[in-house]
Amino acid sequence: MSDTQIMALRDELSIRDLSHRYALALDRDDRDAWRSLFSDDVVVESGGSVRGLEDVLRIPRDQLARYQKTLHSVTTQHIVLDGDTASGEVYCVAHHLYEDFHQNRRSPFDLSHNFLIRYEDEYARENGRWVFTKRRIITEARYVHQIIPAAPPAV
Repeated sequence: MSDTQIMALRDELSIRDLSHRYALALDRDDRDAWRSLFSDDVVVESGGSVRGLEDVLRIPRDQLARYQKTLHSVTTQHIVLDGDTASGEVYCVAHHLYEDFHQNRRSPFDLSHNFLIRYEDEYARENGRWVFTKRRIITEARYVHQIIPAAPPAV
């Protein structure tokens, strides 16, 4: 394998890792890790709205204000390298857990609002690391399931 091929594999692995770190930072509300994923001039498009860096940095806080927990599972990824830039497509299944109620809030139950997501991404290498420069979030489908909460840990 040539040095060029090895470098391309490293770049692709770093970009794949970027999507996984995105999911982990969002689910863990890790604001420092979240910030490190984006260029200063990042653009995120979702549902017709466009967000810049300041709006993007509020996404973890906004998610946790609506949901008790989120779990994003990154699946299929396709990446096309072009020197210090790249583009890609990423699939994700995102579970958003929350509590709802019956009978005037007397009967609680848990739900999972699930999203089948496809991201269309653009990336750049900045200061030796890959970051998102653009992320278009496309919700392919949504569905809700009632869930049984996990049992508390044994003491």
